[in-house]
Amino acid sequence: MEYLILIIIVLIGSVLLLNLRVRLEVDDTRRLVFIGLGRSGLEFDFAGKISHLKIYGFRIKSFKQVKKEKEAAVEKEKTEKEKVEKKPPRKVPRQRSPRDMIKILPQCSRPLFKYFIDIVKSLAIEELKGEIEGGFDSPDLTGRAFGYYQAMLGAVPALAGHFRYYPVWTGAALSGSLRLAAVLPLYKMLYRTLILTFRLPLRKIIKVAIGTKKGEQDVK
Repeated sequence: MEYLILIIIVLIGSVLLLNLRVRLEVDDTRRLVFIGLGRSGLEFDFAGKISHLKIYGFRIKSFKQVKKEKEAAVEKEKTEKEKVEKKPPRKVPRQRSPRDMIKILPQCSRPLFKYFIDIVKSLAIEELKGEIEGGFDSPDLTGRAFGYYQAMLGAVPALAGHFRYYPVWTGAALSGSLRLAAVLPLYKMLYRTLILTFRLPLRKIIKVAIGTKKGEQDVK
């Protein structure tokens, strides 16, 4: 029994040490997005309209993102038929008060904003390389955009060797490429999420989400 508990603890620890990885590759011919743990996960190819399941960097299986029109039509017809045949049971409708939702928003906004900032700070950038070549119809707008780019480089000097903007002064144009890979340790995300759950008014959120039955009054 002790060995089993030890094995479970080791497995949980090993999983928590993995990194949640997001990789983005965009250019004139490719639009790839990878989301997974370590080198295993799903890669979405939006240009080729296909997805790939990867295990340790190797493609194991591929899925078509768009179904054939005939298959989609048959599935739609089947779904509609099932809806007609199945009569939904009569249920007492529940009401959710917009006023109660608005009341808890201030209590949720600050913890969620803090959670977002903490997650961003926990991110590690593995790769960042981008180039944008573009301009507007009006040269002064292009100059303003180039000025914003220079200001951004001044505020974040680390971007100087990784991100470049080439203004086009002759007219409206936009092209470029981007390679971005960011990782987030799983244990950090779990830790930040646990803190968020203690900061949020969960009881109020659950109560508002469930709502009250029609005719039922809230007794405080």
